[in-house]
This record gives sequence, C-alpha cells and structure tokens, in this order.
Amino acid sequence: MRPSEQQLVLNFEKLGAEGISLSLLEAFNSPSKQHIPFIEILLEATHVELEKRRSSRADRLLKRAKLHNTIAHLNEIEYRPERNLDRILIERLSTCDYIAAHSNVIIVGAAGTGKTFISRALARHACEHGYRTKVISFSPLLRELARLNKTDTLKYEKRMLYYSRFPLLLIDEWLCQQPDKIWVNILLELMELRYDSTSTIVCTQLPPENWPTVLGNVALGQAILGRIQAASFPIYLDGPDLRVRHSRKP
Repeated sequence: MRPSEQQLVLNFEKLGAEGISLSLLEAFNSPSKQHIPFIEILLEATHVELEKRRSSRADRLLKRAKLHNTIAHLNEIEYRPERNLDRILIERLSTCDYIAAHSNVIIVGAAGTGKTFISRALARHACEHGYRTKVISFSPLLRELARLNKTDTLKYEKRMLYYSRFPLLLIDEWLCQQPDKIWVNILLELMELRYDSTSTIVCTQLPPENWPTVLGNVALGQAILGRIQAASFPIYLDGPDLRVRHSRKP
C-alpha cells in the first residue's frame, strides 16, 4: 500500500468514518481489486459507511422507542380474508411517505384482532427508516400530562412539547377508559400541536364517529377527531381473536 493510500485510510479513520477506512484498507491490500477504478472503490466504501450509520441510528431509535425487542414486523402481518386487511394499503404505508406528508393512521378493531401488532410493525419500520418514534398507551400519557398540568405548569409545557415533536407518535389503547374532563382539553392541545406537522398512529376499539360521545364533550371531541381524521389512513380489522388462535398448541 502506497504512503498516499495509507494517509487516506488514516484520514477517514480520524474523521470517524471507520466503515470507509476499513473498506479502503481492504481494497488497497487486495490484489484482485487493483484493477478497479478508485472512484468505484470509494463509492462502495461510502455505501458501506452509510449503511452502517443507518443501521446504528435505527438501533438507537428502536431502543428509545422501546421497540428493540418487539417481534412485530411488516413481513409478519397475516392477510387472511377474514381480517379485512388491505395489503396494498400496508405496502403504501411501508414507504413511510405518510410520515413525510404528516398524515395519520387510525387502526380500529376488537380486542385480539392485531391492532397493536400492526401499529408496532409500522413504528418499527419508521425507526428503521430514520424517524424518531414514541410508543405510549393512552391512559399513561394522559395521566402524566394531567398530573403535570395540576402541579407544575413549566414541566407540563415542556412535556407537551416533547410529545408534540416526535415525527411519529403511536398511541395504543386509545379511549380504553372514560377520560376525565381535564384530559379532553389536554388531548385537544396535544393534537393541535401535532396537527399538520407530525404523524400519529391511533389504535382503538372504538370507531372514530363514537369518539366525541365517549370523550364527554361533543364540541371538543369533534375538534380532536377532525385533527386526527383529516388526511388519515383508516384500517378496520375484523376476524377472530388472534391471541387465542396463536396460543393453541399444534
């Protein structure tokens, strides 16, 4: 390896691009690659480095979203006829274009129909494509914000901004319990902050048209519904309880 080649390898190492450095070192020391144009060698080396960085970022995002141990994956979704699941829609969502367009996803179905699996598969896919993602259940989210709203206004505002800035927020068990009155105002504030600037995935057993009634305030409920339902992709799941079927021994 020539001195100039050694220096180039060292320079990339100092820049923190170890993937490029190692790829160049391998190429410069491989007799079979001496005839390959340098631009092709460098191009391949940068591809390796970019993939390494993408994978590293995806791992960090998955851990922060607490999805690093999830078994949910888009390739594992079952498309049995009784589920009424649109494969074309899932494939469209797999591009993550809905996040770039700040659209939402509403997944509706009875318990055990696979809402959580699909939502987590979408969230995992978003992390793998570099999007900061947060996964949380409806009740813990509102309990936390309601407590801060009563006890510490500054922390409440900071926490509200924290939840409002995730490019993708997954709220599971949406309206799984009757919300307190204060929750409705907080929820409207959060959805207003996220409206048309981020994407939200909502998993619920309740059809959207029932949300205002369950929220206990039709006017505010309609406002919340409008901010989530506008430019959204609805997924309505049917079929039997998958947890029962998958728990059966062969």
